[in-house]
Amino acid sequence: MSDMDTQLVILARGLQSAADEMAANLIRSAFSAVVREARDCSTALLDAEGRVVAQADMIPMQTAGLSESFRCAAEQLDLSGVTEDDFILLNDPYSGGQHLNDLIVFTPILHEGALIGWAGSTAHHLDIGGGSVGVNTTATELLQEGIVIPPLRLSKQRDWFGGMVERFFFANIRTPEIGRGDLDAQFAANLTGSRRVLEMVARHGADTVRAAMTEVMDYSERRMRAAIAALPDGSWEGEAFMDSDGVTPDVPVPVRVRVTVRGDEAELDFTGTAAQVRSMFNAPFACSMAGALTALRSLLGDTGMPANDGCNRPVTLIFPEGSLLNPRPGAPVRARGTASGRVLDAVHQALAPALPDRAPAQGMNATTGVYLARARPEGGYDIHLDVLGGGWGAAKGYEGIHATDYVLSSCRLTPSESIEMLNAHVRIEATALVEDGWGAGEFNGGMGVLRRYRVLADDVVLNLYSDHFTLPPRGIAGGSDGGCASLTLLRDGETRALGATSSVTLQRGDVVEIRLAGGGGWGDPRRRPREAVARDLADGVISESFAAREYGYLPTAADHKEKEPT
Repeated sequence: MSDMDTQLVILARGLQSAADEMAANLIRSAFSAVVREARDCSTALLDAEGRVVAQADMIPMQTAGLSESFRCAAEQLDLSGVTEDDFILLNDPYSGGQHLNDLIVFTPILHEGALIGWAGSTAHHLDIGGGSVGVNTTATELLQEGIVIPPLRLSKQRDWFGGMVERFFFANIRTPEIGRGDLDAQFAANLTGSRRVLEMVARHGADTVRAAMTEVMDYSERRMRAAIAALPDGSWEGEAFMDSDGVTPDVPVPVRVRVTVRGDEAELDFTGTAAQVRSMFNAPFACSMAGALTALRSLLGDTGMPANDGCNRPVTLIFPEGSLLNPRPGAPVRARGTASGRVLDAVHQALAPALPDRAPAQGMNATTGVYLARARPEGGYDIHLDVLGGGWGAAKGYEGIHATDYVLSSCRLTPSESIEMLNAHVRIEATALVEDGWGAGEFNGGMGVLRRYRVLADDVVLNLYSDHFTLPPRGIAGGSDGGCASLTLLRDGETRALGATSSVTLQRGDVVEIRLAGGGGWGDPRRRPREAVARDLADGVISESFAAREYGYLPTAADHKEKEPT
């Protein structure tokens, strides 16, 4: 390796380290629990043309679509002559955004007046206005979901930090103090990225840093092409289903894909996917793009490939306009993660014949948002948002992960102590794994999470959106399907079942319990080693009836003797 090659490798790692540090600073300085604890945020560095060159290991659905966000902004804005005082703000899903709660901030990185690149960050904001606190599950158009911000080129001194645009924006938000704190954290994260890049420029020169940005994308492109070329040429189809459109129950909504590999290039054509729906389960282009690219990269097995825009060059994506995955402007998109999750499932199913040793069973693979909000008697709002994860699908050689948000989201489970400290109207009575909830197999799927909330005040509004309440995550290669999710309300001794899209007003003493689906299993459950089933029984994660039904396992006297204390 030449000295120049060594220098480029060091700079490439430096860019990645800077993106990771941006994320760490954003998390540490955020005000809301959804960013600080659940880590629903992402950061990246872009080159001068707005191509992602390094992204933090955070939320693929956000970062994989960030270059699309910048591309739309660049088309709509005059970005000539930008200064350190300038920044770009947007959340419009039809201008490269995700959903309205995800605010995107780009700030320029300048050296001696010349543009080196951009720092970008995304964070989920607790409230964005709209027809209901936190989330409007009944929205039938985008405007009912909150305030829409098309790409804007703004001045920090003139428009923000007490300026007119900031005042206008937060006048439309129910939690302005928290929202302002989270946006300030995004500015601070971007400043961190800018400083780290400029330190590299000071040490190595602007031209060398620009060359490193270009080379790291070219390198990822070469790795991506090599990984695709290792697949056989061919065309394969896959499909996956959401439970419903969120309005008409028990009518599954399909996501369909044809994956075609030719040499070192791949085409993912989603023609045949359902038309856009009336509810908030549509996925805008940037989210669908992120889901498809992440699904493909996760199967290729090249874990050392840097994640940046170079990975996207060998891939062609087709999302028909007016479909669930590319709705026409104006359609609601708040719960877009569910459709993106079905993109993941459909691509994995399509490529299972070509990659039988890598393709996993389906997992929960949907965003589950639990909102418990109230208007305070003295004014203002309390909003608790839980982002919960189910079980992952198993694959050959490994078990599914338990109670973890799916790969497109990667949010963390908010600790009970943090929830109760911030929300006097909520008590967490239980957090547990769901017994017998996984799909059995030679390798088991992951278990879903159970969380039980007791409501400590009157007039608390529960809003929830999820999936897999009626259609379980599918097993693969002979593995069993996972369990289904459920939501119940206990009031005055009576239990009431609620649906995957629910909105209900709660009273003091009500108990709400959510159970998320477990992942599907891989391989014939009867081939699972007997000692592994015995261990699962001893750990209390499955019952004896489940062991007998799924694995044909009947405990012997020796098994019971092993359980006795010594």
